[in-house]
Amino acid sequence: MTILYAMTKKILPKIGFFGVFLGCLISFSACGSDSSSSADDGEFFSSDSQMNDSAASKGEKNDASSGSQAASSNSPSKQEAKTETVSSKEALMPESKKVNGTCATTTGKIGKGELATWKFYRNDGSVIEQIMAPFKWSFTGGNTETLQGNGLDEVNVRYENAGTATATLIVDGNEVKCDPLQVQGIPITIKSCGPTDPKMTSIKAGQAISWTVEAESESKITGYSWSSEFGTVSGNGTSGTLTATADMHKKSVTATVSVTNSDKTTETYTCEGVTVLDPEAVDLVLMIGDVNEYNPDDKKATLPETAFIPAQTPITIQIPSNAIQNCHVACIPKIGSDSQTLQNGGLVWDGTVIDNVGYFGPCAPGKKYSVEANVTTFCMVKTD
Repeated sequence: MTILYAMTKKILPKIGFFGVFLGCLISFSACGSDSSSSADDGEFFSSDSQMNDSAASKGEKNDASSGSQAASSNSPSKQEAKTETVSSKEALMPESKKVNGTCATTTGKIGKGELATWKFYRNDGSVIEQIMAPFKWSFTGGNTETLQGNGLDEVNVRYENAGTATATLIVDGNEVKCDPLQVQGIPITIKSCGPTDPKMTSIKAGQAISWTVEAESESKITGYSWSSEFGTVSGNGTSGTLTATADMHKKSVTATVSVTNSDKTTETYTCEGVTVLDPEAVDLVLMIGDVNEYNPDDKKATLPETAFIPAQTPITIQIPSNAIQNCHVACIPKIGSDSQTLQNGGLVWDGTVIDNVGYFGPCAPGKKYSVEANVTTFCMVKTD
């Protein structure tokens, strides 16, 4: 009977009216309004302080994937509505090893002196098993070192000092390492991060991509850390470098830089992308002929889309093998009204801006070139 009472006491605040009905059946007493039962009911339906905190927090965030709610929970109004969680005074239930999962903060980055909400997300075990499971929390960097309670799946901890804070949870006897929390100190402003050469919008495989970050802070900046999902970025200062490879062909390759200051603030920034072209991966083989024959827009409309160089999309083109030696190329825009835009530096041919798109070269039969145009463009190899 004692176990049933404890289970009902934990479950009722979480399952509403049905729980009240279930509690009545389990306690074998009527849910009336007489004075003798009201005192018992008041004790029966009460919950410890951390359960109230947990229930309040659940109203703020019900889904681990809800980014907007997670962000809003760090607003001043949300912070003021929370209180620090305290451990339960009740005896912990026995460990069954059935409940397991992951854990992270719902608040994201916070500032010094603010509260962070840590939450457990169940992967294994049932809802009832989670409600009854013993939770033992441990924290570094916060005002609170440990918390515990049955079903204590969400807790609030205050952090006075900046830096990286961690939490570990033992739930139902299973250890869960939580994602770290960044407590911010004096702010860092990252103004920009782009290619060291501003004109570098594309690069060939085998060459190096270099980015430079510009950041400032009232606290001394103490370090830069570079990374990329595309490969290893070398450099630990304001510049980072990555070598482009063939498998990056036509991908916009980016890097991420994390900037840290002496007040232990860390800001992360994604740098502008640079498109990589594999010189051996041909996207378009030019045709031989007189491009002027296709000057009317309706004439160009008869061509397939694959015959054009897409706007602002670096590609690799190839001169046909039956072109004459020392050949030349001529280009026109797909839409006639874009002619002036294309003429005014709108075509980059193997890294060189073309001033006269009507006649440039020389080219060579079978040779491959990296090309980028600011408008959709049609090019042909001249016959003479």
